[in-house]
Formats: sequence, structure tokens, C-alpha cells
Amino acid sequence: MRTSDLILRLGNDLTPVEPNFASKRLNRALSTGLAGSTALLVVLYDIRSDMPELLLTTMFWVRLAFPVAALVTALNLAERLGRPGAPVKLAWFAVALPFILMLLVAMVMVLATPPGYRLQLMLGTTWRVTTANIVLLSLPSLAAVMHALKGLAPTRLVLAGTGAGLLAGAQGLLVYSLYCSEMSVPFWGVWYVLGIVITAGIGALSGPLYLRW
Repeated sequence: MRTSDLILRLGNDLTPVEPNFASKRLNRALSTGLAGSTALLVVLYDIRSDMPELLLTTMFWVRLAFPVAALVTALNLAERLGRPGAPVKLAWFAVALPFILMLLVAMVMVLATPPGYRLQLMLGTTWRVTTANIVLLSLPSLAAVMHALKGLAPTRLVLAGTGAGLLAGAQGLLVYSLYCSEMSVPFWGVWYVLGIVITAGIGALSGPLYLRW
């Protein structure tokens, strides 16, 4: 068969790609992961009895701002990593911004606190379980997002896995924030950030194994 005939035959089988296909696929994965994480939260910890009162507090919404910002930026990053050759430098910078701001605010608050109270400000009362809970609640989203990325065309597998982990970790934190009682920014800056970073690490390790074509 001549090369021109092969190209013509391959071209005849092409079908148009759905607009925003990658974004829609990842959003469906996040919806599935959100349902799984929420169900896991309810099964393991139940719903807080003081949720109506909590919704009226300013710090509750301030706390949600971090995972929401991380989720939005990580979604853009994961979408780009699912397409070969897509530029990602600005997307990585956007992902880093919420973490940098969180750590800066936490550092300022620690320095402004008398030395004898700084450790308690960072440990809170649930530091032993918070990070593990975030990672656990991120696993349904991580599985769904990794499956979604596998159906795209990632070529940078470690980075794609890391992006999936960041996205899943942010969503797991968002779900956990509905239950967590900690209202200290330094606490968030340590244990919340650590939970997302560990989930990203799991994604980075899984990427070359699961996302391989």
C-alpha cells in the first residue's frame, strides 16, 4: 500500500473531538470522586451536628477558600497534562500560588503569636489524624481522575500523576473541611498542605504504572 493511500484511509476514519472533551472528562471524574469521598466521610465520621451554625461563621468559608483555589488551579493543570505538548509552566505557577499564600499567612500568624502558644497553634487537637484523613478521602477522586487521564493522551506520566494527585488531594481536603473542627491558619498550613502533597506523591508514583499507553 502506498503512503498516500494509507494516509487517506486513516483520514477517512477520523471523527471530530467533542469540544472541551478533556475538561468534561475530568469534571465527570471529579463528580464521581466527590460522591465517593462524601459517602466515605459520612460512613466514617457522620455529619457534624453543628453544621447549620458552622455555615454562619466567617472562618468556615475562609477555610474553604484554600481547597477551592487549589481545586480550580489543579483542574487546569491536569487538563493540560492530559494533552501532549500543552504548555504547563503558568499552570504550575497558578497551582503553587494558593500554597504560597497559605504558608505566608500561616508564618505571619505564628510569628505574631507568643512563643509559648505557637506549637499549640500548629498542632490543634487533631494533628495526628488530619493528614491521614485527607489522604483517605482523596483516594476515590484520585482513582477517578487517574482513569480519566488514562483516556486522554498524557505523555509526561509522572507529572500527569502528580497533577491528578494535586487535584484529588484538593477535593479530598474540600470534603474533609466540612467535618474538621480546626480553625487555625497555621494548622491548615501544615497538615492540610501535607495531605495534598502526600496525595500528589501517590499520584506521581502511580502515574508511570497506570497511565502508560
